[in-house]
Amino acid sequence: MGNKLYRKGLVLLSLAFVLAGTLSCIRDEALGKECDITAVSPEWLQSLPSGFLVGNPIVRNRTVTFMVTEGADVTAVAPQFEITPGATLFFVEADGTATPYNTERTRDFTLPQTYRVVSEDGAWSKDYEVSFAYPQPTDECGFEDFTYNDEGQYQRLLQRQTDGSLNANIWDSGNAGYAFTGQAATPLDFPTTFIEDETSLDGRYARLRTLSTGVFGTFVGMPIAAGNLFLGEFQVQNAVMDPLRATRFGLQIVKDEPQSLEGWYRYTAGDVMTGGSDAERDACDIYAVLYEVDPADVVPLFGDDVKTNARIVSIAEIGDAGEPTEWTHFDLPFRTVEGKTFSTERLRSGGYALTIVMSSSREGAFFRGAVGSTLCVDNLKINWKNTAQ
Repeated sequence: MGNKLYRKGLVLLSLAFVLAGTLSCIRDEALGKECDITAVSPEWLQSLPSGFLVGNPIVRNRTVTFMVTEGADVTAVAPQFEITPGATLFFVEADGTATPYNTERTRDFTLPQTYRVVSEDGAWSKDYEVSFAYPQPTDECGFEDFTYNDEGQYQRLLQRQTDGSLNANIWDSGNAGYAFTGQAATPLDFPTTFIEDETSLDGRYARLRTLSTGVFGTFVGMPIAAGNLFLGEFQVQNAVMDPLRATRFGLQIVKDEPQSLEGWYRYTAGDVMTGGSDAERDACDIYAVLYEVDPADVVPLFGDDVKTNARIVSIAEIGDAGEPTEWTHFDLPFRTVEGKTFSTERLRSGGYALTIVMSSSREGAFFRGAVGSTLCVDNLKINWKNTAQ
């Protein structure tokens, strides 16, 4: 027994040295080659007129999205960014040429504009599409439209808006974190995918699966990854060090008081629980949360308070979902939290945010769940009470 423990300790120690060495090599190799927009300038954000932006800018790998109030003038805006230390920022003109960035020049964001970050050593560059758009409320989602992340590793859901356009910055998942594990050979090997097959209810559906994270995940204390999909943003830079804060739930896309969350689902739980007792059975989760925000300083909900935060006004959740193998309809009423009321005045000032969350393992955020658990969801819809005037 002692020898087995000793050998296991040597294996883990060796793995630690390998990972540390790998990370060190990656860091050294990347020195001077990084070329990212890391954030939007806080000083510039503070200089904007009150009520211009809706919520926080969303900075992804190659996009920056600003959500603005309906009717906002975006024809002459000069956004400012924070970039990788040592890198240089450029405007990319309509003809593809790059010109030096300056903080005074405005651009017409009726259509997205492109910016280029060039690394300190000049050998690397990355283009960012920067857009300003009005966030249209999400009424329905059939999971029909998707794209891939920039590296083509995994699928990302596109939301069709009421004007017919597609928005790539409303829904997110933890797929970007799973990419670190090296477990996926194709986009369909990730926890969150969009599938059309012989079991489809109507076109594509969302398939969320709880998967093993392999050696890497076990080493960092995250042995499983639950398939999830939610309104909000996944900040991959926090995925390992602070996973509960990596998920930022909610967007200010509330057009009225929500009445219910409706859709179709089926579910199969995996056989062996990770992080729980042998007697436990995995369970899925589907829910929506309406909560209060300060329009001038929007703070989202996170993985550790998405159902408990004091700013929550109402919740719709599936409860005991069971394991239906056939497509099953749900219509979940929003139940108001004690002491809270819905305010039309707050609605008009942009003081509410909404998230919808789906997960193949209810306790997946805490790395409790069963590998193989699979939740399928289709034809999701928010029903509103039509109280807005």
